[in-house]
Amino acid sequence: MTMPAALRQRLLDQYEPVRPLPSPWLRATWVAPLAVLALVAAPLWFSVRIDAPRLGWMALWGASAMQSVLGLVVVAAAFRESVPGRTWSRASTLAWMIAPMVVVVAVTLMSWEASPILLRRQRWLVAAMCFSGSAATALPVVALASVLAARAYPVRPAVAGAMLGLGSGLMADAGWRIFCHFSEPAHVLSAHLAAVVVSSLLGAVLATALSAERTRAR
Repeated sequence: MTMPAALRQRLLDQYEPVRPLPSPWLRATWVAPLAVLALVAAPLWFSVRIDAPRLGWMALWGASAMQSVLGLVVVAAAFRESVPGRTWSRASTLAWMIAPMVVVVAVTLMSWEASPILLRRQRWLVAAMCFSGSAATALPVVALASVLAARAYPVRPAVAGAMLGLGSGLMADAGWRIFCHFSEPAHVLSAHLAAVVVSSLLGAVLATALSAERTRAR
């Protein structure tokens, strides 16, 4: 059926055309430079961990690069979640949240098996440094990804934000583990993993706030 001329004119008068939203994968590439920066920031600013020769290139840089790419994939999944009508099912959302954590645990145990280094002194000080440093490294990625997610008017901004925060935390931890000299699982799975969890929570809060603000501004 043809649209009545009066209705067509009314639509032209009241609405303006908008640019199509780029695909989730394309929007994820806009985050990629920050992912690279998060990967190299800690080792360049501080140093590379003392057991790097024992771990070898693949177990150190290769594993961290893989974790960083996984974080970027989770961010892309969050961008798809942010598009109305393209939300993930409950099972898929849980898989996106749990599977990366399993990868972090696996990388931690692999590093411990290849080079067991205990944290014997100043546990709380070292834990605080690793936690705060990793969380701070994730902040720019969380901020940019939250802005990009809010532009899509997500139906579940907290879910999208938690996913993009998780991906950002994975990217930050990928770089921080290249610097951290201690492979003890108790340290990594507390201080480092806590920073990833906090990044996910921050993403949920920030994405929700930005989405609400954008909705009010319409």
